[in-house]
Amino acid sequence: MRVAVVGAGIAGLFAAYYLEREGADVTLFDELEPGARSVHAAGIIEPMTAYRTNTLAFLRRVWKYWRTGTCTFRSADTGWLLESLRQLERAPLPGTEEGLRRMGEVSFAAYGELSEAHDDFGYVRRGLLERYDDPVRFAEETASARARSSFSPVEVRERVGGAGDLFFPDVGWLHTERCVARLRRELDKVRVVRERVRSVTLEGSLATAGGGATFDGIVVTTGVTSRTLGVPLTGVRGYGWHVRPVRNVDVATIHADRGIALVPFGDELKATGGWDFDLGVTKGRPQTVLGEIRKVIEIDRVLDFNDGSRPCTPDGLPTVGRKSRLVVANGGFRLGWSFAPALGRIAAQLSLGQADNDPFLARFCGSLHSGSFA
Repeated sequence: MRVAVVGAGIAGLFAAYYLEREGADVTLFDELEPGARSVHAAGIIEPMTAYRTNTLAFLRRVWKYWRTGTCTFRSADTGWLLESLRQLERAPLPGTEEGLRRMGEVSFAAYGELSEAHDDFGYVRRGLLERYDDPVRFAEETASARARSSFSPVEVRERVGGAGDLFFPDVGWLHTERCVARLRRELDKVRVVRERVRSVTLEGSLATAGGGATFDGIVVTTGVTSRTLGVPLTGVRGYGWHVRPVRNVDVATIHADRGIALVPFGDELKATGGWDFDLGVTKGRPQTVLGEIRKVIEIDRVLDFNDGSRPCTPDGLPTVGRKSRLVVANGGFRLGWSFAPALGRIAAQLSLGQADNDPFLARFCGSLHSGSFA
């Protein structure tokens, strides 16, 4: 079976990985280097924690990030905005929690399997520390964490000079660039085409500047540009740096009131931030966000920089669904790396006819249609 995967971010790489394992003839399309749009992320693997965006609590959090400078509102997809208003404070569909839990188990198992076979991308499960300065938000998040502690254990810790900390011992993290390199080595039978895909159809046709072809299935994982196929998505831009800190950090840490994450790799640190609702690229924003990062960690030297746009659905949760020969897998938002293995696996199963649409995961895919990419 011939399958095209459009988009070589982390979800696309995992879709190609699972398709290859099932014996499919896979072609992976992206105008950039595989993984280029995903490596800016912190690489924290916490799929048991869902970031729902259709709540007033989330809007209050984003408002605080705007006040600290780590969030901007410049542009958003109109369809996404209207659907977000309709979804505001709407309860998740029945089975959502269980579905996310199963996806989390798949993702943890996938990273664990890759690491056990060859530990070359820094994957560990040593926990996540969330630090809070706002007492009200700390109380809210503590109550939420305790409510789901049966499947995501939490330790509540006091902290001098702040509201308190939450420690999640089962959370993992990895080095995003090394993980991309590892997946590329795994995809030894996959053809990689460095071209921009201009359009796809429900019937399996795909067009690039160099021509076109027809496939038995097409899996689209191109992030926010997938909105042109009928899925309500917008982009939330984020920024990531590898730095040398003055003092080492022992465990992956999120400064929750600032939207900043720090992940240690020996004497280096991955520092990320930015919640920019922006369909374009705004000059100067990376330096503003880096300035906020410097307020929580003293940096000796900046080693490199990457940025990317996180695809966000109207409720912030992932979506994957099929219509005819077209599958769209998207919407990981803040948990793109956490859900990527599960999204890739489900997309592969749908494309190969091994599974049917799940009501929860395919909730935004009912209007899938042929289209061109913006």
